[in-house]
Amino acid sequence: VKTDYSIPEKMGCSSSSAADADVVVAEERRPSDRDDSIKRTQSGKSGGSKLSTQSEASVMSDEQNKAAHDRLRMLQELDKSTKIPFIMVELRGCSSGDCYVEICGKDEYAVYDSLDQFLTSEWNCQKLDAGDLRDDTPLPFCDALYSWPFFKAAGEEGLSNMGLATMRLVDFMCNHLSWTLGVINGGNVGAKGEIREQQIIFKAPHPMNLVAPHVMIELRSAGYVEICGSDEGTCNTLRRYFEESFGGQVEAGHEEFCDVCLKCRNGVFKERGRSGENNVGQLTSKVCDAVVTELHGFSLVTVNGGNYGDKGDHREQQMVFRWDNHPLREATHLLVELREAGYIEVCGADVQGIHSQLKEWLKKEWGCKDPVNLLGQEPFCDFKLAWKPMDMMCASAEVTGFFHSLGWQMQVCSQGTVLVGGKECREQQILFRPGSSVAGVIEPHLFLELYTGEGKEEIYANPHKTQVLGNQRIRFKEVGDCSAIIAPLEQFLTEYLGGEMAGEDDHKITTLMVDVFLSRGQTDNNLGNWTMRVCDFMVDRLGWSFVVCNVCNLGPCGRYREQQLVFRYDGERRDVPVVRTDKEKCELTVPVPPYWKDPEVCAGRKTQALVICEQEEVENLQEMFDHTFKRVLTRDRVYEYQASTNEEMPYRLEVIHAFRSENAVLYQKFAERAAEYKGGTPAKAKTLGAGKLINSRLGEGEAYLAHGTNPSSAVSILKNGFRLENAGKATGTMFGYGVYLAEAASKSDEYARDDNGGTFPGLLAMLMCRSLVGNPYIVQDPGDAVGPAKAAGMDSIIGDRETKVGTYREFVFFDERQVMPEYAVIYRRQYDAKRVPKFMRSSISGTTGRNWQFQGEKGWLNFPPDVSMELSQVLDSGASSHEREIGDFMYVFDLHNRTQTNKSTGNVRKIRPPMRR
Repeated sequence: VKTDYSIPEKMGCSSSSAADADVVVAEERRPSDRDDSIKRTQSGKSGGSKLSTQSEASVMSDEQNKAAHDRLRMLQELDKSTKIPFIMVELRGCSSGDCYVEICGKDEYAVYDSLDQFLTSEWNCQKLDAGDLRDDTPLPFCDALYSWPFFKAAGEEGLSNMGLATMRLVDFMCNHLSWTLGVINGGNVGAKGEIREQQIIFKAPHPMNLVAPHVMIELRSAGYVEICGSDEGTCNTLRRYFEESFGGQVEAGHEEFCDVCLKCRNGVFKERGRSGENNVGQLTSKVCDAVVTELHGFSLVTVNGGNYGDKGDHREQQMVFRWDNHPLREATHLLVELREAGYIEVCGADVQGIHSQLKEWLKKEWGCKDPVNLLGQEPFCDFKLAWKPMDMMCASAEVTGFFHSLGWQMQVCSQGTVLVGGKECREQQILFRPGSSVAGVIEPHLFLELYTGEGKEEIYANPHKTQVLGNQRIRFKEVGDCSAIIAPLEQFLTEYLGGEMAGEDDHKITTLMVDVFLSRGQTDNNLGNWTMRVCDFMVDRLGWSFVVCNVCNLGPCGRYREQQLVFRYDGERRDVPVVRTDKEKCELTVPVPPYWKDPEVCAGRKTQALVICEQEEVENLQEMFDHTFKRVLTRDRVYEYQASTNEEMPYRLEVIHAFRSENAVLYQKFAERAAEYKGGTPAKAKTLGAGKLINSRLGEGEAYLAHGTNPSSAVSILKNGFRLENAGKATGTMFGYGVYLAEAASKSDEYARDDNGGTFPGLLAMLMCRSLVGNPYIVQDPGDAVGPAKAAGMDSIIGDRETKVGTYREFVFFDERQVMPEYAVIYRRQYDAKRVPKFMRSSISGTTGRNWQFQGEKGWLNFPPDVSMELSQVLDSGASSHEREIGDFMYVFDLHNRTQTNKSTGNVRKIRPPMRR
């Protein structure tokens, strides 16, 4: 007897009515009907057991149901080691009232409990049965499911509160739980696009989220601009901008749909012709440039474009900005729109001659041509080319490679479909900004596409049946050198998603046929669940950065789902300590410090809280940074590319914000160890010379000492403390096995990083730790000093390389109880001498040993860092010579004979490569 895998009426997301199944788009071209032939590999031959290699869909069988449950159980094992979690919250709204919230991703930091409280208390949601992993139950499509009565829609012009709801959720997840907004994307499904879907993806917590406001601007071609955000000052600034620039007038009566609604003057939004031409792209680039100028420290996080209305002819564009002090500051935005209707449109300022360079490349590589322009016709973009549409993922990947070769970087991208002349056409928008990367270097990117496949109309019409879709697949295309990750990625897709290699096509797109994508009814599917698992694997296991995710709803009622993911390799992975699963309980035997504020911690009801520092504490920390900072290079400093300068080291570390940990467990241990201290500290840390308020809180023999890290790791260390078993993993053990701290902020800065993947880029973290220095054992030369220090009854070790070679002193602790991480300081490096106090405008001393050098009259001198980087790349490529202009002269470098020749004067100098460890 076959098991009936039907689902109860209330389980899962409702779909469009059964009548919608009768809608058929004439001459519909399914995404599986591609012109590019796939070169089948031997392993890609169909074995007949996988439905994904066929064009037919079917109701899920017993065998398929068991295999699907087994895969999800395998994923649970993978989840146990995940350090950098992702979570997706999908809002699904329909004017009929069938509205739902789905949550997918690993339950880290108790986020599901927090979301449950928010959804049920703020939106009156009711938790529903999402299913479980028992073989005799329907396969769950998400990890948590709720009804959603909060959604509202009105009129025929796309008015809804989806943007407002999205931003309320963002405020809760970011400002209360400190999770990081990654992407917002969505679209409309249903026969008339009446079901609105919004996917909001969050990444691992970052402390800056607690104080960073977000704001959404929504442009609607019906003539409106909507602003959603909880920061009143930000909304007012934007309101004034749109009043002046768009002739906007505030409309009352929209409070349920947005925070500010402005009706724009006639002619702001423009459309014409059967090809769907409009100026939304032009307005988008204009608004992006204006926001980063009007709102100091804000930058664009995500863009979500779509169409709405019965005919699908209205355009809307959602843009979300965040106060994150992005290093690109006011750099312009260039929007490239690839339109399947036969055009490429480019909007944005012509910076660095990018317009002509892009035109030339498009004409040469893609055969694009200048369009026929009608006399007197107003342009809706800065330039436009006609093209023969190609595979959208391939085109997006290739144009991204072009921009990166010029030192530009993709910030966000968004895709969707619009109706052009009654036919469905795809559009892809990609935003680039200059100055993010080194010109001539193409950072590795991976474009990855999940296509859920196509089903049968009679199964779509039955919302109680689980359907295994046909023609489902995963494709990916490489930009730059991605060779290191391809084998593990293919193994993951094969083992966890049932992939079978289908081969590589003429565009070098690799395709795997899979059998994991399922649907119920017209719209319910498990795409979100697998999207999160792919993100977890790429970021957590392979160490790549998540850039963007966007979904495209194709075919009748938007049922053919295609999710495009973009990942980038940004360099070494920022390792994040695993959060302890054992919950230590603490019964304090000492009074809590008088400056602690969290009532739950002070009352002993919880063990740790993160508190936003008061302004006086932030100023004290900046004083401490300035007092201990010195521009002395060591071999531990890694060169950081800066588009505007060749400085090897910043002039100052600028504190953006700070957070104080009130940790009862760590404080109890610290107090117990401090009670054992016998007194008489002979060495004083330099941090005691500044920061009067926070230093007044210290006991005898104590000092605040610094530890450079990245923000996500800082949050984890504040919760867990330091572990001696992790000693030396990141920085080595020059003076023995222990916890390494420094008195000079410039020394700890050598080990600090930002978080990967565009998460508050350029903002680094430094922990200021309350430390019991006690009576230190002082050494000047490298070597294991832990044994002698313990034998002498000393409390710590000072490695005094400052006295020996003029660099820094490091403090080493072999008892982890002596170090209580208390402050997480979020800061940025300031390379512009004009932006720092005069007393900090000093010259650099020392050497990193990382630069190429030339022999001058007074010894060996460093080449500028960008020249040094370029020579290393040439050497690594196997070449032996290179020409490079430096200043007003052209030089020839002979890397084999180690010489540099001035082509104008003929002067020859010796050169030498960086020192190697």
